[in-house]
Amino acid sequence: MKKIIYTFVILFISQLNFANELDSILSKAREFGKQKNYTEAIKAYESYIKNAGDENLKEVFVEVANCYFLDGKKEVAVKYIKRAITKYGFTEDEFIYSTTLNQDLSEYALSIIYDDYFSLRKQYLATLN
Repeated sequence: MKKIIYTFVILFISQLNFANELDSILSKAREFGKQKNYTEAIKAYESYIKNAGDENLKEVFVEVANCYFLDGKKEVAVKYIKRAITKYGFTEDEFIYSTTLNQDLSEYALSIIYDDYFSLRKQYLATLN
């Protein structure tokens, strides 16, 4: 019985360390973004996405899109917005009211994907069934 409890304690502690490590990666990504070091921010965000598993990463995808957009890579930014829609349900209202999405990117991305928005949204809704 003691071995089972010990095993659970070790697993719990390792999960906490992993969560702290992920939080650290996300914090670094955001700090790089604030410093306008978009290349390093994108690398850190990608590392976070790779290791985060099944978390809802909608805001993270939007933050990555912001970095690409501000780095002059508009097409890649739009791809991340599309992924935020199809994988995490980013809504039309969020284009307008999101405090995370860069306003210029919002206008640009919406103008590019407007005709495809509902088909992208249907892809997300299909994952809920």
